[in-house]
Amino acid sequence: MTKIDPNWTSHIADLDGVKIRYLDNGGTGPVLVCLHGTSMTAHAWGHLAASLRDGYRVIAVDMRGHGASDRPNSTYTIKELAGDIAKLAEKLDLTDITLVGSSVGNQVAVSFAAAHPERIAGLILSDPSFFVADGEIVKYLRSHHTRRRNYPALADAEAFARALPQRSGLSDEMHRLANQGDFREEADGSWSWAYDLPAITKLFLNLSTDQSADIAAIKAPVLVLNADRSNVLSANQADELANKFGNATLETVKNSNHTIWGDQPDYLAARARSFLKDLPGA
Repeated sequence: MTKIDPNWTSHIADLDGVKIRYLDNGGTGPVLVCLHGTSMTAHAWGHLAASLRDGYRVIAVDMRGHGASDRPNSTYTIKELAGDIAKLAEKLDLTDITLVGSSVGNQVAVSFAAAHPERIAGLILSDPSFFVADGEIVKYLRSHHTRRRNYPALADAEAFARALPQRSGLSDEMHRLANQGDFREEADGSWSWAYDLPAITKLFLNLSTDQSADIAAIKAPVLVLNADRSNVLSANQADELANKFGNATLETVKNSNHTIWGDQPDYLAARARSFLKDLPGA
């Protein structure tokens, strides 16, 4: 893969006292709002942002507790995070939005879309976490609570991130893009993970929220992408989920782990472009 330069601009929005950082690719045209997975940041969407800049405005959000956004001591429910997106959409006057999610970002997207259908054009749900098993949640929590939090140099931190099993399918270029948001520099010059551990612990424990009513309320077109090597969403679960939406298409993404954004970025960008072109009124 050739080197991708997303040319992001970084912005901070004050949403009733909670500062949320978002990245904007500067494109013009229909708007995509991208929501990352637990412990990730907006930088995961760098390839998508660069790929679609010619015809679309891509906005990627650091959800609360992640990246450069605030880390309030709050509930970190799916509904609370969706409320941040609603406030951001209102502040930026965003309409006809296509929401793009990864993992828990899909759950936040669905919560927002159900509550604000007037702002939604469509949803692209990339390996959703609606059915994640309790055992997987325990494994993820153990991984985060036992991993080293602080590193003397950025190179040490990035080397650890690159070696994570869940990132085994990423190319060097996708590692580079994700690493741009993975860590933050502390006052003493060391580097630490850019997510808040208590925040994501709460978020992991909220993954099992019943969103059946939200799913049933969504009438906009939905594309569900299921990674063929997913440890979060089985093929049967993906089919069950797609059937619960009023207007959904299900596709299996070959040669991909849960992190479709990183394992198959070219596929995701191409499929997003075709989905956007097929939306009513496009």
